[in-house]
Amino acid sequence: MHLTPIAIDKQHPAVYAAGLFAVLIPLYYVSWQYHIAHGPLSRVTRPPSNDFVGGWLNVHLVEPFNPSAVGAYCNTTEWRPNLVFNLANANGGIGNVRGNILDFLFFAIEAGASIMLPGMASRSQTDISNVWASRAPFDLFFDEAWFLNAMSEACPQMTIYKPNDDQDMVDALPGNYLPQTRRMDNSLENTRKAYRNHLDSWLATKPSYSPDNITLVNLERTLWDIDTRSLPPSFRRNFPQVLRTNPSIRRLAALTAQSLALQHPTLALDPRAAIPTAAFYGAHLRTEADAQQAGWTSAPNTNFSAQTDAYIAHALAHNLYLMYVASGNASELARFAEKAAAHNPPLLVTSKLDLLPANSSARADLEALTWDQQALVDYEVLQRSSVFGGFVKSSFSFNVAMSRAQRGEDDARVVEPWRMKHEDDGVCFDDGVSRVVGRDEWHESRIPRGMWP
Repeated sequence: MHLTPIAIDKQHPAVYAAGLFAVLIPLYYVSWQYHIAHGPLSRVTRPPSNDFVGGWLNVHLVEPFNPSAVGAYCNTTEWRPNLVFNLANANGGIGNVRGNILDFLFFAIEAGASIMLPGMASRSQTDISNVWASRAPFDLFFDEAWFLNAMSEACPQMTIYKPNDDQDMVDALPGNYLPQTRRMDNSLENTRKAYRNHLDSWLATKPSYSPDNITLVNLERTLWDIDTRSLPPSFRRNFPQVLRTNPSIRRLAALTAQSLALQHPTLALDPRAAIPTAAFYGAHLRTEADAQQAGWTSAPNTNFSAQTDAYIAHALAHNLYLMYVASGNASELARFAEKAAAHNPPLLVTSKLDLLPANSSARADLEALTWDQQALVDYEVLQRSSVFGGFVKSSFSFNVAMSRAQRGEDDARVVEPWRMKHEDDGVCFDDGVSRVVGRDEWHESRIPRGMWP
C-alpha cells in the first residue's frame, strides 16, 4: 500500500537553524513587553460584548509559540522517514490523552520516525467509566490545522500521514512497541541512546522489518514517561503548545466567559488577560461516578465535603466570591451551589450550564458534544480563572495547574509549587494562582517532572 502524507508546505531545517539565534535574542524582550501589556488587571475596561469573544480567542495561556525551540531539538535527530509510528490505545479525558499524544510525539522525534495523525479511544456516553467504547479522530479534542502547521514549521523532517477511511493500510509489525522510559530522574541510564537501542533491538526481532520499506509500528501509549525537566527549557515550554483545543470548543468557552462577564457587570474580566486578577475563582469538582467507582473519593481530603471545603476556603483567602465550577455531574454542581450560598460569607457558584442559556444555539452546540468535549469547555475557562483549585487524582486538574504555572514562569513569577506537600497535608501543589488539593503518591511521583506544561 502507499501512504500519502498530509500536504503541508515545509522549509529546509537550515532556515530554522539560521534563524534560531535571531529568534532567541529578542525572545525575552518580547515576553517582557507582552507581560507589560497583558499583566495583572485589577481594574479593567472591557471591550464591547461583540468584541469579547474575539478578544478571548486571540489569547492563549502560553504564548507566543516559538517553533525554533522545537526545531533545534528535531535537528539533533537522525531521521528515518520509512519508520512510521502509530499511537495505540490513547484513552481518557483531555488530561490523559494530551499526555499520551505528547509522549508519543516526543518518542517519534527521538526515533526520527514519521507518524500517523494520532487518534484516541472515546468514552461511552452512557457509562463514563468505559473509556474504550469506540474510536475518535484527533480533532475530537484538538485543533488539527494548528497542529499540522505548527509541526511542519517546527519539525519539517517529520512526515505526518492521515489515511482516508477507504484507503488500505500497510500491516503493522506484530505487537505494540512500548518505548523504554526516558525518565532520567529515575535513572541516568534512561537516555535517548538507550531508548534508540531498545527500539532497534525490538525491530530486529521482527522478520518482516526492513529499513528500506515503509514500516508501521503501533506504539503503546505512555503517560508522563519523559523527564521533561532534563530537556532544554525552551523545548519543554514550546513543544506541548503544538496541541491546542478544537476551535469550535474554544469558541464555546469564549461565549461562556462572555456570559459570565455580562451577568456580572462589575467583574474585572478582561478577555485580553490570560489570567485576570480579582475576577473569579475556578474549581474542578471531581466527584463523578467514575471517580467514585475508582475509589478516588474514599481517601482522606478527597470526598465532596473535603473538596468543596478546600475550594471555598481557597477562594475566600483570595477575596473571590464568584466561583466557576467544572463538574460532569449536574447534581453535584447543585449541591456545591447550595453549600456555597449557605456559607458565611456566601459565595456564588456558576457553571457553563448556567451561563449558556437553554434553547440558545450555544447551548445546543454544547449539548451536541461528547462528555469529554464538554469538559474541554471547562478546561479552557479554568485555565483563564484568576485563581484555580483542582484535585490531586485528576490529570485534568494538574494540566490546568501546570499550564498556569508555565504562564507564571513566562511572567517571571517564580514560586516553588511543590513546597506545599511539605507544609500542608491536604495540599500537594500551590504556586499562588493554582492549588491542587489532596495527596496521592502515584500522581505526585509522576507529574512534577513528567507532565508537559
